[in-house]
Amino acid sequence: MWNSNEELDIEKAGDDANKLVLLGSALKAGIFQALDRQKSLATLKEELKADERALFIVLEALCSMGYVDKSHDRYIIADKARPLFLLRGEEYVGGYLPHFMNILKSWLLLPDIIRGERPEREPVPRDIPVFMHAMASRPDRIAEEAVSQTLMRKKDAKNVLDLGGGPGKYSRAFVERGLKAVLFDMEEVIDYVSTAFNLSQIEDLTLVKGDFTKDIENVLENVLNEKFDIVFMGNICHIYSENNNRKLIRQVHDLLNKNGMIAIEDFVRRRSPHAEIFAVNMLANSEEGNTWSEAQYREWLKDGGFQGIEVIDLAKKGKQLILGFKA
Repeated sequence: MWNSNEELDIEKAGDDANKLVLLGSALKAGIFQALDRQKSLATLKEELKADERALFIVLEALCSMGYVDKSHDRYIIADKARPLFLLRGEEYVGGYLPHFMNILKSWLLLPDIIRGERPEREPVPRDIPVFMHAMASRPDRIAEEAVSQTLMRKKDAKNVLDLGGGPGKYSRAFVERGLKAVLFDMEEVIDYVSTAFNLSQIEDLTLVKGDFTKDIENVLENVLNEKFDIVFMGNICHIYSENNNRKLIRQVHDLLNKNGMIAIEDFVRRRSPHAEIFAVNMLANSEEGNTWSEAQYREWLKDGGFQGIEVIDLAKKGKQLILGFKA
């Protein structure tokens, strides 16, 4: 993650960017998966239906970086690369790198965006699997910290609404702490994550399809007919404008039980070391996204009917947790 306090070595940063693109390209082309055992160039070419010249150049570059080993003209993924690209543990980056490649395309449009042009972006539904796997690749401890901090301040909570919860990291963590959870997200997201991440098999987790920027109250009333002790909004506010965030917070107020809590996890300007640079990412990848200050969050929550507002620094990812209670 970006840190504004670090000096930027432009030459090294460019070299690192080249390496990241190479690793992401090799991953998307299936090279690392295919090299779980030794293979010759000819075998790999046939298996991947690849161009021989391109495959040779990429493999040799990966060897020079230490991510692929070569012996007697046969290639195999290096031991240090297995946890990164094959083993789905804490070190796994196979979910993040394809998402990084998509983000990079948008960042390269920044000169046009700065000039006020609105370059055509690729359709979002096509990228849902990549985006969901990127979100799911975050270590569980990141979600667990936010959930723990929330429940420390709302110990009597019995149920939670996870808005835009995607792959269900936060919903799972709430369920594991004994709450009933509802994950509310777009239809195409729910269709994908319900099977890709086995969310439909989790007891005490209900999946609800809808657009929470338009029809959240109607959908929840018709499907569930219940209110919530907690509404959790993880990585939501940076997608939307100030006016739309105000509107969403007012709607959340109406979805809560008496003394219910809103919990917002996001980068807060001038409090997170990553907030200002992440705002550029939202400039490149959204129509109205930004990162917002603590004063703005406090104003939105107060105007939306919340009190006891608290902002907590999360240790695991340089984000903040903004909490408030229904007045």
